[in-house]
Formats: sequence, C-alpha cells, structure tokens
Amino acid sequence: MSSFMGSFMGSFIKRMASTNNPADASLDAALQSLADISLGQTPSIWPLAWGWWILILLVIFAIVGIYWIVARYISKHKVKRRALKAVLNMSNNEPHALSALHAVLRSSLMHYFPSESINSLQGPAWHELLQLKAKPHKKVDQQCLAQLTQLEASLYTKVPSINVDDAKQAVYLWIKHCLPPSTTELIKSETLDTDNKGVLHV
Repeated sequence: MSSFMGSFMGSFIKRMASTNNPADASLDAALQSLADISLGQTPSIWPLAWGWWILILLVIFAIVGIYWIVARYISKHKVKRRALKAVLNMSNNEPHALSALHAVLRSSLMHYFPSESINSLQGPAWHELLQLKAKPHKKVDQQCLAQLTQLEASLYTKVPSINVDDAKQAVYLWIKHCLPPSTTELIKSETLDTDNKGVLHV
C-alpha cells in the first residue's frame, strides 16, 4: 500500500511540474522582454520663473537699502560721537579746559549747521542760537542753557563763573540731545542770518 501511494505522489508531482514549466517559461520570457521603467530627468530650476526673479530683485533692493541707511546713520553720527568722547576725556586739571569745551561745542554745531553767520556769533546771539536748537528737545533744560551761557562768558573773564564739571555736563547734554539735527531743522537753519549787531534772526 505504501509503495502504491509513493508511486502515485511521484507521478502527480511530475505531472504538475510538466504542467507549470511552460507557464513559468513563458512568464520569464515575457518579463525579460519588458523594458526598464524610465523615471525621466530630474526637473531643473533653470530657467527661473518670473516670480523668482522679482523675489531676487526685492531681496537685493532690501539689502542695498539697509546698507545705505546704516552707512548714512554711522556717517551722520560720527562727529557727534567724536565730540562726546572728547568731552568725556577732558581733564578737569587742564588749564584751558573751559575754552576747549566751548570749542568742541562750537565746532560740532558748525559741522551740522554750516553757516558762516554761526562762526561769528557770541554773547546773547550765541545763547539764542543754542536755545533755539534745544527748543524741540525737552531734556535740555534752562539750567543747561544757563550753564552754556556761563561757559561762553567765562572765556572773557579772569575768574570763571562755572566749574569744569558743570561745563562738561552742560556741553555733553546739549550735544547728545540736540545733534545731529533733523531734516526740518536743517531746512530752517538755512534762514539764519545776523545783522550788524550780531542779533540772530530766523
């Protein structure tokens, strides 16, 4: 019985193998005849779409604009920073400290207001000019302006009416808050004039 079953299974397997072999062979042949799948070329970013060109131009303009604003700000405040540093480094024991402080204040003001009439101002006209330029700035009070008047008057007296510390503080405060001028102040400064008595007119 066992031999019969063995021979039956063997013949069955052979028949199955003989039946599947042609199908497998034809399947293999069909697969080999198929071409490889082409994925195509990777899309290139060039040429750029017009929207990208506009974005690039906007970025370039923004960079140039920021650089121009920063460079203009640094250049505009350069003299102011130098003047403030000179005031802070001024020694109280310097023989001509008061005249040096006044020179720093006058040269700084003349740099931002390049008017020939300013250079000749003195006395009440000079005080009026300082008061006029400080008017928009609330942090420069009347005490500061009075000390600047005393500083200018002390240049022509043997005994100064103000000490170096107060003069330094007043000059520093005025330069810090009044310089550089705004565009509106620069336009108004073009109308400055003096008469023969040195009185300031606006």
